[in-house]
Amino acid sequence: MFLADLIGTDPLIELLGWEQLEGISFLGVVVRLLLALLCGGILGYERTKRHQPAGFRTYIIVCLGATIAMYTNEFLMVQTQSTDTARLGAQVISGIGFLGAGAILITSRNRIRGLTTAAGLWASACLGLAIGSGFFTLAIFSTILMGIVLAILPHIEKKVTKKLYYMELHIEFAKRENLKEFVNFMRQEGFTIIGIEHNPAYASSGLSVYSIGIRSKDRKARDHLQVLKMISDLSYVNYVEEIY
Repeated sequence: MFLADLIGTDPLIELLGWEQLEGISFLGVVVRLLLALLCGGILGYERTKRHQPAGFRTYIIVCLGATIAMYTNEFLMVQTQSTDTARLGAQVISGIGFLGAGAILITSRNRIRGLTTAAGLWASACLGLAIGSGFFTLAIFSTILMGIVLAILPHIEKKVTKKLYYMELHIEFAKRENLKEFVNFMRQEGFTIIGIEHNPAYASSGLSVYSIGIRSKDRKARDHLQVLKMISDLSYVNYVEEIY
């Protein structure tokens, strides 16, 4: 009994009349592995362009590995007449966590990096499971949607976030006493200080470094680039950037 017999035929296979791709066959193996390479490569290429450590090859290997696991599960079902369709797939979903955890880091400026890469690796594994189970329609359209999310939505996200009335800042002052001057200055400019956290990572540098949350008092949008320029022009501010 094949997996396709249990859950039905994939809509794309049924539409194109490619029933020979169902079940265990040489053509089925080749097509699924090539599709995993293509789908994983599309997602990994976008990450590589952004100079992420988990890029083109990593995504392809993750997607191929998940496909191999799922197709192996189907093969074992045929050999043993088992109805356990998700054992190996479940192990892939839980096991991919170590890769995702390795992709996430918190920089010395309290900036969290790698969340999108970690989520992409997890999604790439899920794509491989879909391909390995023969659910080509889901895999192809999911790849298209995830490609849009990774390549296009960041531009929209930047346009939205740069106009918010709230900002989280990483600021390096020349000395500790400058913090009070900065707070007074921001209040005069129409901002409310909603959080101040000292960053001890720079203790040996001689700088006084903080993560500071600010919000416009009138709750109106402020251009973030202009706010950053206004702060960087202060003589006692050594460096400032927005934390996303």
